[in-house]
Amino acid sequence: MAALQETLAVLLGAETEAKRVVSEARTESEDLRRTAQDKFALEREHRMASARQQATSLLETARTAAETEAAQILDLGKKERDRMAQRFAENARAVAQALAAETAERVLRREDA
Repeated sequence: MAALQETLAVLLGAETEAKRVVSEARTESEDLRRTAQDKFALEREHRMASARQQATSLLETARTAAETEAAQILDLGKKERDRMAQRFAENARAVAQALAAETAERVLRREDA
């Protein structure tokens, strides 16, 4: 009977030890899971920050390029306007004289007729 009591005591001790080991394993597993989640969240935050920084950089580059292109377009427009004004100044007198001569010639033809 003593052997049976001893065996029962060993089995109860083993059961208690098994419960303790299972509990520790659960706790450790939960800690590992939390640690992995935290690392994943931190890595995701770093990726998001990096993506935001890249997007900001791309937007800044695009804005700068657009401003440069707009300045070039304005400059080309001003140069074209200046060329047109210069051509007008060079040719306006000759065109006005030619129109006046044509008009005078028409008027004179009508008087002759």
